[in-house]
Amino acid sequence: GGVLSSKAKRAKCSTHKQRVIVMLYNKVCDIVSSLSELLEIQLLTDTTILQVSSMGITPFFVENVSELQLCAIKLVTAVFSRYEKHRQLILEEIFTSLARLPTSKRSLRNFRLNSSDTDGEPMYIQMVTALVLQLIQCVVHLPSAEKDSNSEEESNKKVDQDVLMTNSYETAMRTAQNFLSIFLKKCGSKQGEEDYRPLFENFIQDLLSTVNKPEWPAAELLLSLLGRLLVHQFSNKSTEMALRVASLDYLGTVAARLRKDAVTSKMDQGSLARILKQV
Repeated sequence: GGVLSSKAKRAKCSTHKQRVIVMLYNKVCDIVSSLSELLEIQLLTDTTILQVSSMGITPFFVENVSELQLCAIKLVTAVFSRYEKHRQLILEEIFTSLARLPTSKRSLRNFRLNSSDTDGEPMYIQMVTALVLQLIQCVVHLPSAEKDSNSEEESNKKVDQDVLMTNSYETAMRTAQNFLSIFLKKCGSKQGEEDYRPLFENFIQDLLSTVNKPEWPAAELLLSLLGRLLVHQFSNKSTEMALRVASLDYLGTVAARLRKDAVTSKMDQGSLARILKQV
């Protein structure tokens, strides 16, 4: 009886702890969401932004906190879009923690896409990949749809908006190029016990899953830049052999998948044409 009583007490205590932890976890998610909303309406000091950025990036390298990671995507994106001088620091902090990403398939991909594969199954990508794509996309500023009554003022405003959009797109390209270059360099020789090649392969697979999806335009930009970068690394004889071989392997993976998608797309277009002809 004493043993059973002791087990019951421990079980009750454990259940209470779990409830408290879940409640605390939900409160943390609420705080992170509230901070991202605050960033949209209030400028904060650099010291505060550094702390907020660090708090937002940390959850991506912990397992089984998907809800918190979704809230953190909004938070880090809000910082990245509004505080230009903090962008490099955010990318550096992501690279510093990349080695802690899970590589086992069980808990690898938790971000669900709004599309399914050929078998109708839902598609998933890594949370950190979704974060990187959002960071690149949030840099681009699209022109507003407002119209001015004065035609001359409207014309000047349109030119200004076009320049702003072009400059922001170039900034997004530089951000993507910088991210890929640093990530690929880490895939050369092993740095201590850390092997970045499986992480980069998982990242490429995520890009191939999101390319041609309207909500992820940064995927096409990243793959385009990656193709040029891989060709350059492979053809550069001064590059270490391990990185040249890895670049060729990655290039083959990307080319084969894009070729398969192109063939499938042509077949789909043929089916659509036949249906329209029957109609």
